[in-house]
Amino acid sequence: MRISQSQRKWKMMLPFVAVIALFGSCKPLEQDLFKPDYQNVSLLPKLTAWIDQPSFENAYGANSYSVKASDDLKNPYGLTETPYGKGVYEITEKTKLYTAEKRIQDAADVFVTEVTENICDMTTKKRGNIVLRAGDIYNKNNYKWSWLSGFTFGVLNVFGMPLCSNVTELEVIVEIYDSRNNLVAKFNERGSSKQYMAFYHGYYEFQRRAATLALQDGLMKIKELIEKDAPLIKAKLK
Repeated sequence: MRISQSQRKWKMMLPFVAVIALFGSCKPLEQDLFKPDYQNVSLLPKLTAWIDQPSFENAYGANSYSVKASDDLKNPYGLTETPYGKGVYEITEKTKLYTAEKRIQDAADVFVTEVTENICDMTTKKRGNIVLRAGDIYNKNNYKWSWLSGFTFGVLNVFGMPLCSNVTELEVIVEIYDSRNNLVAKFNERGSSKQYMAFYHGYYEFQRRAATLALQDGLMKIKELIEKDAPLIKAKLK
């Protein structure tokens, strides 16, 4: 059976397509993705950032493998008891959480940056703590692009056509406490993001990107509420 000239060209291109796909699928998220967008005009006094890790594990379905085990039958997951609940940890820009779920570490990194650069004046005296929790989540992949990908043997995907899309909607909860751990303010907003999966992000990374942007969207709405209530919050933190 003779092979046509067009078939020979495709066979010659396939190795290059495979190499592009291999290297492109491993590209990590952009570092500037974790940089906040703007600073509040009226900054709160210095607050220490905390994250409710179990709430994010529940949201992302990660509690079965990311929580450190313990021999304590009353606390089988080894979660530290804190004033704000088990597994609520104080975090800084150097904190590395014990978790296999990158989206939780991403949430901690985003929140610390927002608190230290956009919500609080870190040069002032510490007046309390600010806690981030995750509530309900909607997370769905749409594979409507997959049939076209299969029909073109993935060639168009290498040049930018999506493989599928992901919609993430996350309930973002922020609580502010004074130095005596009295609740001063609580905010609850839903953040959302739709991202497309392509070779340059890979199967997991585009969901990670959607989760990060959904969190940022929720935090942006909460920052606006904090800005609006800043005088009252400041008065309660004295």
